[in-house]
Amino acid sequence: MRFAPKTENEIASAGLWAAGEYDFEVTDAAEDQSKAGNDMVKLTVSVFNQEGQRRTIFDYLVDTEGGAYKIRHFAEAAGLLPQYERGELAAEDMIGRNGRCKLTIQKDKSGQYPDKNGIGDYLKPKDGVAPARTASRSKAPAGDIDDEIPF
Repeated sequence: MRFAPKTENEIASAGLWAAGEYDFEVTDAAEDQSKAGNDMVKLTVSVFNQEGQRRTIFDYLVDTEGGAYKIRHFAEAAGLLPQYERGELAAEDMIGRNGRCKLTIQKDKSGQYPDKNGIGDYLKPKDGVAPARTASRSKAPAGDIDDEIPF
């Protein structure tokens, strides 16, 4: 058998989704503080491709100067702009929210870890109206995180 040998990083990178725009749904959100002591919400986000496959991404909305754009854009995408404009977003209000996001490929500069998908930004609805909050789109399909106990 002949083949092209690959490193662990090359194998892991082969499963990445292409950078671009995708639908998302927030499946969990928890308030926390960053290592620097800033207010933060850790989001568990399901991202869906055109075939309906789902990938789970962890994203962080952090109250910093550099993270301000992402918090506002998330609020616009998810229909939470009135709460954002009052200066307070509750994690529990984020669960079940959906919209569009910009998926990126994050590269580890040290080369120690494989590349991974991440959310670079959240996108304003094209018609200016954010989708309604929904129940989860689907159960975890094969190949995604599924931590349900079968009994």
